[in-house]
Amino acid sequence: MIEFGIDSIIVFVYNEEKFRRKFRVKKIVCFLIMMIFAFQATIMFTGCKKKNDEIVIYVDGGGANGNFNTTASMEKTEENPYPYNTLEVLAGEYMATHPNVKIIINKSSLNSDRETIVSLLTAEEAPHLLYQISPDLVSDARNGWIVDVTDYLSQPNPYCAAGTPGSEKWADMYNTKELLATRAPNGRYYAIDLEKIPIGILYNKDMFKAAGLVDENGEIVVPDSFGDLLATQKTIYEKLNKTPYFPIYTWYDIVLEVSLFADMFPTYDVIEQDGFISVEEIVKAYNEGTWGISSTPKTEAEKRYREYFKLMKQKTQYYPSAWSSYDALEEFLKGNVAMIEATGGYMAQAANDSKKGFDVGVFGFPTVTEADSVYGGKGVYRGTAGLCTGYSITNTAIKDGQETVEACVDFLRFLTAPQNNNRLINDLGLGLPISSEAEINELFQPLVDIYKKDCNDPNRYDWNTYCSWSHFNKVYYDSFLNTVQAYQLGKYDIDEALDMMSASTATVIEKTMKDNGWTKDRWKK
Repeated sequence: MIEFGIDSIIVFVYNEEKFRRKFRVKKIVCFLIMMIFAFQATIMFTGCKKKNDEIVIYVDGGGANGNFNTTASMEKTEENPYPYNTLEVLAGEYMATHPNVKIIINKSSLNSDRETIVSLLTAEEAPHLLYQISPDLVSDARNGWIVDVTDYLSQPNPYCAAGTPGSEKWADMYNTKELLATRAPNGRYYAIDLEKIPIGILYNKDMFKAAGLVDENGEIVVPDSFGDLLATQKTIYEKLNKTPYFPIYTWYDIVLEVSLFADMFPTYDVIEQDGFISVEEIVKAYNEGTWGISSTPKTEAEKRYREYFKLMKQKTQYYPSAWSSYDALEEFLKGNVAMIEATGGYMAQAANDSKKGFDVGVFGFPTVTEADSVYGGKGVYRGTAGLCTGYSITNTAIKDGQETVEACVDFLRFLTAPQNNNRLINDLGLGLPISSEAEINELFQPLVDIYKKDCNDPNRYDWNTYCSWSHFNKVYYDSFLNTVQAYQLGKYDIDEALDMMSASTATVIEKTMKDNGWTKDRWKK
């Protein structure tokens, strides 16, 4: 699963000495944070004795779209745009019916700071319920840091009304494909997701109207295809002399890759035919010659990968100069860019910004049609990138005993039940509740509408079906992002870029096989 936090950022170019200074500072900061948490834990677990059989659960409160920690004030101001205490309120309601359980929401979240989290997990001092984006859940579980919750998902959720999804099997509350996308590579589940992430394109309605992008009834016309996106960019650039389009992060590149490779999925999805292309399935396809990258493409996959690079550059035609350091959200709020790729947190931030002086709207990522590419015609379910904000039960709960683990599971069941989950998510207004029937933030309605429509289209796939560059290690991930950006900026031509990715791919395939003990004989029929 590919999960994105509101504070996600990719940095491609850095000054080496500056980086080293920052790294040293970060190490010190992480150490201090760990000491603070350790001190808090000492007070929590030794200074405050439990009353009889009281179970105490500490909750990190983090989230992918925005944190669920209680804000210092419940007054909405420019400095405090999202006053919030719903997680704390729900915890209070839970404790009212579970008098032996005490739930404490931490005042601030670790925000998935991996370095600090690892330190706390190693010391068995992490919050009992922890939001994190782990690069390797299987290793975390093997280290004894987090609880396997797979079997719990097969059990009833007692907080769901009889006859409703979840009442017989907790997993039934979720969209099946979205839930499958959150599995670890070993097929197990190590977190319970609390919300879904809205995703798409945020646009300036006033700029669209000024550029004449309206129909005969005066309704704004947003791009629905890749070709439409290019034409819309051209119109805005020529009529308004403004930057038409820019990404906060390159989410649309995932859409493009799924769209171009969709016809190949039956060839790849063969080890476990579950609708998702796993790391092993990509490695198998590479060894069999049905997946790969080359500057002199001969196979279908190599031809599609070359087309993929062409489309990724084509969409940058009207990017601003020196765009590698361009702040998409800031420039959007200034009225200098018409469309930006965004997730729920960014969308809400823009919609609630009182200084921007224009109306905003959202729409799903444009489809690559057959007119746009010889490999077009298929795509993803638009509107949401699937489940997010996975809460893991940590080894702190394990240390405190099985009753504490069970209480953590029960509280997560309580939070995911529709009547509670809707409040948890909607009161913050940055994400989508789990239930497809829930009322949602009005800003996100166009995304939900198009998602429901796309789910009935056999030519569309779950967001997490396939993303070759995020499946392997961070070195390969960074290699892809850096290579693509350098190619888009004109530092490499397409052949040079593909050659670099070809070499990186050969290296990561070899490493992945070695790390997993795989040989080519493993996949012989």
